[in-house]
Amino acid sequence: MLSDFKYIFTWWLSLFFLSSFSLPLTFLLFKNFWDKGYIFAKTCSLFVLSYLLLILGIIKITTFTLPCIYFVTAVFAAFNFYLIIKNKVYFKGLIKKYWRIFLFEEILFFVILTLWSYVRGFAPDIEGLEKFMDWGFVNSVLRSQSFPPADMWYAGQSINYYYFGHLVFAFLTKFSGISSAITYNLSIATVCALTFVSGFSLTSNLIYSTLKKPIFRLYFVGGLLSAFLLTFGGNLHFVYKIGKNMIENQQNIKEASASYWYPDATRFIGFDPDTTDKTIHEFPMYSFVVADLHGHMNDIPLVIFFMAFLFISLTSLSNNKKSYLLAAPTGLLLSIAYMTNAWDFAVYGLLFAIASFLVTKKFWPTIFTGLLTIAFWYLFTLPFSLNFTPMVEGLQLSDARSPFYQLFVLYGGFWLISLPFVFYFIISSLRGAKRRSNLLPTDYFVLAIFITATALVIIPEIFYIKDIYVFDYRRANTMFKLVYQAFIMYSLIAGYIFIRLRHIFIYRFLFCLVFIFHLSYSYFATKSYYGLKEYKGLWGLKFLEISYPDNLAAINWLNLNVSGQPHIVEAVGDSYTTYNQFSMATGLPTIEGWVVHEWLWRGGYDAPAARQAEVDKIYNFVSKNSEIKNNTQSPEEYIVNPGDSLWKISKLKLNNEFLWKKIAQLNNLENPSLIYPYQKLIIPVDIPNTINESNFNTPSPEEVKSILDKYQVKYIIVGAKEYEKYPDLDSEKFAELGAKLAFESGQTRIYQLP
Repeated sequence: MLSDFKYIFTWWLSLFFLSSFSLPLTFLLFKNFWDKGYIFAKTCSLFVLSYLLLILGIIKITTFTLPCIYFVTAVFAAFNFYLIIKNKVYFKGLIKKYWRIFLFEEILFFVILTLWSYVRGFAPDIEGLEKFMDWGFVNSVLRSQSFPPADMWYAGQSINYYYFGHLVFAFLTKFSGISSAITYNLSIATVCALTFVSGFSLTSNLIYSTLKKPIFRLYFVGGLLSAFLLTFGGNLHFVYKIGKNMIENQQNIKEASASYWYPDATRFIGFDPDTTDKTIHEFPMYSFVVADLHGHMNDIPLVIFFMAFLFISLTSLSNNKKSYLLAAPTGLLLSIAYMTNAWDFAVYGLLFAIASFLVTKKFWPTIFTGLLTIAFWYLFTLPFSLNFTPMVEGLQLSDARSPFYQLFVLYGGFWLISLPFVFYFIISSLRGAKRRSNLLPTDYFVLAIFITATALVIIPEIFYIKDIYVFDYRRANTMFKLVYQAFIMYSLIAGYIFIRLRHIFIYRFLFCLVFIFHLSYSYFATKSYYGLKEYKGLWGLKFLEISYPDNLAAINWLNLNVSGQPHIVEAVGDSYTTYNQFSMATGLPTIEGWVVHEWLWRGGYDAPAARQAEVDKIYNFVSKNSEIKNNTQSPEEYIVNPGDSLWKISKLKLNNEFLWKKIAQLNNLENPSLIYPYQKLIIPVDIPNTINESNFNTPSPEEVKSILDKYQVKYIIVGAKEYEKYPDLDSEKFAELGAKLAFESGQTRIYQLP
C-alpha cells in the first residue's frame, strides 16, 4: 500500500490544484450553504474544464495536449480571479472564517479516496464486465489530438457512446502524469469519494436551511446518514434472502449469510424466481465494488452537483419572477449529464420540472423556463450530438409487471423512511394555512425528489425504451437506468427526513433498522469481490502479466514507440471476453472489436458482422488447413451457460470454433452474438471432418491488401488470442503483403505495414 500512496497523493494533489481554480465560482453559487459548497469545486473544475476541452477540440481550436490543457485551465483560473475582484467584499476573510470546514471536507474526501483505493488494490485488474470498454475509451481519448475521440473497436469512426465521463478521467490522467493502468482504479475511488462527500454536503445543507438556529450536530449527522446510505448502502435483499434461506433450507443465520451472493441484489426481478422478464436494478455501492468506469457511475458527482445547484437556485428564486435565469446554467448541466450518461438528461429534466413547480408554485413560468432550458441544452449539446447517434428505437408498452413484494425488497427500506414525511406533508397541507406555514421551501424540494424517484421506479412498469436488449431482457436497460437514479435520490433525502422527524421515537427506531440493513450489503459485497487478504497494488494489468505476458510486452512496445492513432488489426472477440486486448490497452483503433457492443453503438448487426468477416479473411490468409473430429452423434440440445458464446460452444461440442455459423443457421439466430443463459440450442450433426478451401475459401493476397488499405491498417497483431481463434496461423506469410516484423516476444508478434 505504501508504494501506491505516492500515486494516491499525486492524484489527490492534482485534483486539489484544479479544484482550487473554481473555488470563487463555487463559493458564489453556494454562498448560502454552511460549507459554501466547498466539495463541489472538485466536480465543477473537472466537468467544466473537460467540457471546454471537448468543445474546443471538436471545433479544432485546441488539441488535447498538456500545453492546451494548461492554457484552458489558466483561462478558467483567470475568470475565477475576476470573480474575486468583482466580489472582494464577500471573499474578504472567507477562508479565514471557514478554513476548518474546508479542511474537514478535504480530509474526509482524502480518507474515502485512500480507503477505496486500498480496497481496489485487492482486485485491481482491468478485466471483466465492461472494464475493457471503459479503459479502452480512456486510452483512446488520451491518444486523441482532437475530438470526438476515435472508437478503438471500429477503426475509422468516432466513439458513438456517451464518453464524457471517460474524457474527464483521461483529462485528470494526463494532468497528473500517472499511467492510465493505475488511474483507472484511482478514478473509481475518486467517484466513490466525491459521492460520499458531495452527498454529505447536499443533505447537510438541506437540513441547515430549515434550522432557525444552526445546530451543527443535526446537519452533520443527517449529512453523514445520507452519505453512508448513498455510497455504501444496498437494499433489503440481503434481509429477504437470508430470511428465505433460513426458512426454506432450515439454515441458521451464519449458514444463510455465508451463502449470500451480493450480485443477486441487482438481479432479483426475473431471476428469483426465474421468469421471462429479467431486469437490472443496480446502485452505487455495487458499481464501486465491480468497478466499471461506466457512464451511470461517472455521472453521480455531477447529478449531486445539479441537485445542489437546483436547490439553492429555486429556494433563492422562490419569490422572484426571474426564474428563467436558471435556463442557461441548467441547460449546461443537463447537457454535460447527457454526454456522460444520456438517460440523465430526461431523469433530471423531470426533477427540474417537478421541483420548479412545487417550490415556486407557478405553472406557466415553470413551463416557459423548462422550454428555454431545453433550447439551451440543445445548444450546449450540439457539438457532441453532431457526432452521436442515439441508440433507441422508440417506446414500447410494458407487457410485464414486477411483483410488489420484489419492488418492496428493493426500495421498501426507502419507502419506510420517506412515507412518514410524505404523510406529514399531506396532513400539514390539509389543515389550513397555519399548519401549511410550517412547510418550508426545502420540504417542497425534498418532496419533489421523492416524487421523481418514485416515478422512476414506476415508469418501467408502464413502458420501456426499445433498444437491442430483447426477449427476456426487453425492459432491463430502462429499469436499470431509471432506478439507479431513484436510489441516489432516495438516499439523499433520507438523512433530511430523519432529522425532520427525529422527535418520533418509533420513526428513529425504524430508520436505524433500515440503515443497518442497507449498510450490511457493503460488508458482503466487499468481502465477496475483494477477499481483502492479499493486497496486489493499483496497477490494473497484473492479469495480462500472468496470463498473457508476451501480449503485455507487445502492448508496452506499442505504447512506448507508436504515437498518434494508427490503425491495427487483431482477432475479433465476443463481448465480455479477453479479446481485443491491444486496442483496449493502447487506444489504437482495430478494424472490429467486441461485436455486441459495436452492434449496439452502430444501430445494427450487419456492419460489425461485415467487418468481422473481413478480419477473418486477413487471418485465414495465413492459416493452414485445420482438422476436426467427425461429429456423427445424434442431434442434441445444449443449454447455454453464463459466459457462453457460439464460438465457445462450437469449439466444445464440434471440436472446432469455426463451425459456430452452422449452429447459428440451424437455430435461426438473427444475431449470433446475442445468446442468453439457459437458452436451448440444437447442435448440428454430420459435420465434415476437415476444413479446407472448399469449406473456408482462402483469400488472395490482393483481397487481403485491399481490406488492409480500406481500413488504413499500419500494424497486424499476432498474439495469444489470435492463435486461440486461428490455431494454425503461419504469421510469416504476412511478408507476402509487404509486412515487416516490428516486435516479437515469445509467440506474440507485431507486423508493420508500409
